[in-house]
Amino acid sequence: MGGLGLSSSASGSTVDYEALRARIGQVTGRLRCSVEQLLSSQGVRTVLGEATFAGPHELSVKVPGDREVLHFDAAVVCTGSRPRIPEWAAPDGERVLTTRQAYPPPQLPEHLVVVGSGVTGVEFVHMFGSLGSQVSLIVSRQHVLPHKDPEVAAALEEELLRRGVALYKGARAAAIDRTGTGVVVHCDDGRSVAASHALLAVGSVPNSDHLGLELAGVKVDNWGYVPINHHCQTNIGHIYAAGDVSGKLPLSSVASMQGRKAAEHIMGLHTREHRHIDYDKAASAIFTEPEIADVGLAEAEAFATGRKIRVTKVPFGASARALINDDPRGFVKILSDPATGVVLGGSIVGDRASELISVIALAVTAGLKVPDLVESCLVHPSLAEAIADAAE
Repeated sequence: MGGLGLSSSASGSTVDYEALRARIGQVTGRLRCSVEQLLSSQGVRTVLGEATFAGPHELSVKVPGDREVLHFDAAVVCTGSRPRIPEWAAPDGERVLTTRQAYPPPQLPEHLVVVGSGVTGVEFVHMFGSLGSQVSLIVSRQHVLPHKDPEVAAALEEELLRRGVALYKGARAAAIDRTGTGVVVHCDDGRSVAASHALLAVGSVPNSDHLGLELAGVKVDNWGYVPINHHCQTNIGHIYAAGDVSGKLPLSSVASMQGRKAAEHIMGLHTREHRHIDYDKAASAIFTEPEIADVGLAEAEAFATGRKIRVTKVPFGASARALINDDPRGFVKILSDPATGVVLGGSIVGDRASELISVIALAVTAGLKVPDLVESCLVHPSLAEAIADAAE
């Protein structure tokens, strides 16, 4: 495990922080190299520089020591997003960090205050807590993951508390002061938290400014996102957008699918049998311990709209594989239509949830019914068996 930054001895396990940083660099470097080789093998010319639109069919690219003009028939805007920085915060890359500056951070925090209890926030809580940092989490509402299934959020909260994470519920961060030895995060209810470092995980903003989109006639909304249709086209038909900048689900998997759909449309392949992206059926995962994953209709959403659903649930404590692995935490929950049996959604909390959700995601996307899952003869013992059990 040394290459992963972990080492074991008679006195216990320790983290080699520099080895961990090197490992992160190696992985991202290999991925980058792989993509570059793939592009090169397909004859794609890569231009490294800062591009701005100069017109509806023209880009001006600032390259080292020069500027190059590119003319195009079609363009895809996929400039991503950047961390949102509230007015009351001033990240310095040392003690007050954004999510980009914290992976990896300049040093391992002794005590980290995470501001923001959404998906990104709880992932960083898990990461730093696992590395040995004391962690406090500012939770602006009454539970973490405010947009997820409350039962899922409760399961994660229980684990966070078990790991010693301090939760400041119903508090909104309002200011961060630097001290001689760290920071103090002040909340709007009068509470404050002193720590060595603070991490801002309060969302993101699209990288649509400074692109010259107005010169190409491309519209952006009030939040800076570039609206698209089901072909990923902007209001200018030959200019497309994909990824975070499009304002859809901020998931790498969604960005990849959008890029594919844009390419298909540019090449005219949409005239064949073609399925549009259904963002309501995109699977997502939260890489905490235990993992969390969901897809499709959420239970709270169904109740809020008055939709009738059938909810079935099985704990991993009833799974032979989970007991063999000595990790029976969590559960599998499946939502279906009580009249037709069609699988509408599901949530998983537990080991390898990010992998297991793929089975339910396939069922939701393909319109499979509960009996299709129940009658699937799955491997025994396996964690996936819990999906078939939950379907029953």
